[in-house]
Amino acid sequence: AGAAARAAMESNTCVEGELQRSASNLERAGTLIRRAGSNIVLQRASTLPTETRQLQHAATMPMMFDQDSDRPCCGGLWKMQQLIGFLLGVGLQIGLSWARPLTEFPAANDMMGIASLCACFWVFEVIPVYMTAIFPIVLMPFLEVTSSEIAAQAYWNWISLMVVGVFLVDIALEEVHLPRRVSLLLLLRFGIVHPAALLACFMGLCWFLSMFANSVAVTLLITPFAISLMNAAEEHAWNQSEAISEGDDESADEVSAEDSKVQASEVQRFSDCLLLGIAYSSTSGGIATITGTINHYFLAGEALVASKITWGLWFLFGIPISIFTVIMAYVSLYFGYVRKLKFKGLEHDVLEQEYQQLLQEVGPFSRDELLVAAIQVLQVVLLAIRPWLISPVFTNKFGEKMVNDATIACLPALLLFFIPSVVRPGQAVLTWPAVHEKFDFGLLLLIGGALAINSGFIQSGLNLSLGQVFADILPHAGCVQVDFVIIVLITLCCQLFSSIGTAASMFPVLSAAAMQAVVNPMSLLLPAAVATSFAFLLPTASPPNVVVLAKSQELPRPLRIRDFFVSGLPLTILAILGGTLLTHVMGMWVFDSKSPFPKWACEAASGSCMWVDVPGDVQGRTVAQQACIVDMSPEANGKVCSLWNMTTLTTADFM
Repeated sequence: AGAAARAAMESNTCVEGELQRSASNLERAGTLIRRAGSNIVLQRASTLPTETRQLQHAATMPMMFDQDSDRPCCGGLWKMQQLIGFLLGVGLQIGLSWARPLTEFPAANDMMGIASLCACFWVFEVIPVYMTAIFPIVLMPFLEVTSSEIAAQAYWNWISLMVVGVFLVDIALEEVHLPRRVSLLLLLRFGIVHPAALLACFMGLCWFLSMFANSVAVTLLITPFAISLMNAAEEHAWNQSEAISEGDDESADEVSAEDSKVQASEVQRFSDCLLLGIAYSSTSGGIATITGTINHYFLAGEALVASKITWGLWFLFGIPISIFTVIMAYVSLYFGYVRKLKFKGLEHDVLEQEYQQLLQEVGPFSRDELLVAAIQVLQVVLLAIRPWLISPVFTNKFGEKMVNDATIACLPALLLFFIPSVVRPGQAVLTWPAVHEKFDFGLLLLIGGALAINSGFIQSGLNLSLGQVFADILPHAGCVQVDFVIIVLITLCCQLFSSIGTAASMFPVLSAAAMQAVVNPMSLLLPAAVATSFAFLLPTASPPNVVVLAKSQELPRPLRIRDFFVSGLPLTILAILGGTLLTHVMGMWVFDSKSPFPKWACEAASGSCMWVDVPGDVQGRTVAQQACIVDMSPEANGKVCSLWNMTTLTTADFM
């Protein structure tokens, strides 16, 4: 009986075990089915985030924020439905463009393909819905549906979209901490880093990044790292002082402790120097490219010169001025701070501590950093070669170029949302929450407001009134003295009213002055644009200055206005003198800025200029044709126009 009872109990135990295993298997199967259900059909409430910030994005993109679903596709980035949406959208795009069912309007087939792709990407949330909205500006010019400039007008304008493309790549660089890692690895190679080398390293890095990113973004990226490094160095110096004070040899300890306190004080002084160097080098780097500083966007928006201000041409023009300015900035800070310092430099222990902290935060070098760096390089290369190798290929039947810098800047930025991250599985290397948090959308309003003011100047005639004043002062621009006067005037205005405000208000006036004086607009706008980057004297003169001033609150002693003025005064003087000569020489070489009023500017003048067959001598050159600026005042009412030598002609004779 006992044996039978034991056998029955063992049998029951086995049955219970089997039931438990079966129940566990059923539970896992149920979980997989539920997750698969959310993956293919419906979104469940339990899988949505509850945190307010995340829920704000999940409200418009619930599938992307499904926290509990499987993501078997594209390296863990997509759910099955997202892969289906990608294949369906791309398939419809290619199929409609190839089959071309609409014969009456061939371009309508390409447009229908673009619309189908966007619809599939929106419905299946292949990438963030906001980034899907960028596809029309990227695809329509390449498929020759319409030009980048016309397509951008449906968003804001092409300048704003170029800003979006550049800033998205900047944010991706910040997200993967690549500049921070590169700078730390460079510093660690030198062991104990002398202040002169440390300043050169940070200024060189900021200068280089600001050429291809934006000077504001670079300053925001590098300044917190520099402050953290300086605070660690100061703490290290004080720790040495305390350790020495606890020693046995009182006389020697007293001297050593005093030296350590001096070292701590010297670290504070060098911190000021380093932050100023970051601001000055970021501003200097921005001179080199059209995307390097906000002020250049306003120049690119000027109708008279917009067709000639390309990324590649501006780089040829601006790089010598940028190199000269950053060298002068280093020299100014070296003689103002570094030469007098007793601070020996950063020790290896401090740098190693910072690098270990970086490893704890983001881990070792990853594929994410490599791919983001590759995207940055791709964007720069495409912007550089666009005028010569891309735009001439994509034209309409009238020969008009369809692709401009807005499309080229947005194309690499879109790729960031298709690359799966290995550091954050299930996400792309750039996510919409990161963009939403770090992108300065107010910048688009700022650019839009400046362009609106520009339009208001033209519509109201204020540009003509103010332009006439400048035209009377500078009747025939062309000599280096005029460049000097413009650079001095704009530089002083930048110190008082900020570089952005000066650029937004003065560029339309100078464009009108060029029209009224019948001189090449490049001869006035190029020195003005360069001078807006000579804002070194006051903390509010330029965005990088404002950033380092605000961030310096995290130091034991923040920056003062005096620090900017004392260091910025010699730099500003050197920049004005050297910038004048380089602007004059490079302007003539790259843009032929001292030539007579060109035909391309006359064509861009929207009915205010006539290109007439009147031979003569213009600015020392014999010409067969020249510009005649139409007098739009109420008295003349467009019936007469003026040549460079102020000869008046009747417009009816050339209709």
